[in-house]
Amino acid sequence: MSVPIAYGLTVLIWSTTPLAIVISNESLPPLMAAFLRMGIAALAGLVLLRVMRLPLHWRWPQLRAYLASVVGVFGAMGATYLAAQWIPSGLISVLFGLTTIMTGALGHFFLPSGKMSVKQWLAALMGVGGLAVVFTDQLVITGQGIYGILLALFAVLLFSISNILMKHFGNNLHPLQQTVGTLICSLPLYALSILLTGTTLYWENVGSHSIAAVLYLAILGSLVGFIAYFHLIAKLPPAIVALITLITPVMALFLGSQLYGETVTAEMLIGAGIILLSLLFFMSDHFLRLWKEYSAGRKLTNLNP
Repeated sequence: MSVPIAYGLTVLIWSTTPLAIVISNESLPPLMAAFLRMGIAALAGLVLLRVMRLPLHWRWPQLRAYLASVVGVFGAMGATYLAAQWIPSGLISVLFGLTTIMTGALGHFFLPSGKMSVKQWLAALMGVGGLAVVFTDQLVITGQGIYGILLALFAVLLFSISNILMKHFGNNLHPLQQTVGTLICSLPLYALSILLTGTTLYWENVGSHSIAAVLYLAILGSLVGFIAYFHLIAKLPPAIVALITLITPVMALFLGSQLYGETVTAEMLIGAGIILLSLLFFMSDHFLRLWKEYSAGRKLTNLNP
């Protein structure tokens, strides 16, 4: 897979995933929709592993890496599916932009090499300010929107914790091995949550849109998206990959409002703008370092005959 194709796929998939989750919830219970997505993705992944002749190891080092990712795949994704019942898909994408900042804040306390600068702490405070603006939105504070916001923030926290755990316990597995192992480990937890919540499924009530969304999320969102993302991590500087988190919320807001008729309020746009600016401010040192390396490389090229 070429880098431009992988980058374009990642942006497209990340931009459309929140909306696809909302659509899958149309006629499927949220946890059931998530369970079906992960189950189909796991089956497809097992087929790919067989084709690529990649083994799926279950020794403790590999299992520990899978379980570290399960915090995100089950915990964060389950909370996201529940949040999608009450808030627009674009807002979910905007809130997930805070993952980079929250991961950095957790890394400051739990990773020896993850200390944040004063500028980054100021960026984090700016992100909190943007979140406060979102909380003033009538769409949020009336009805059950507040539950959606809190669940989405809980999902961001769990996803950030999963990122930290992966830095500790990641086992240098092939992206497909890591993805399939994690998906398989998440299935019993989804099944248990469905049983504990008394979720029932009536197939006669399930619409074609929900089925199509589940298949899209299973194949593209859970397999192609992960493979493309890990490919970018291996080929590009982190700052270039991090730009995706600035692009996708804007696209998700646009797609949700234009394709699905979701409401986008002034408070939501202002809050989103502040959050995205805080993210840009938070990553500015990485972008500056990348620019200096690029400029130094051009100078060296010009000096060579």
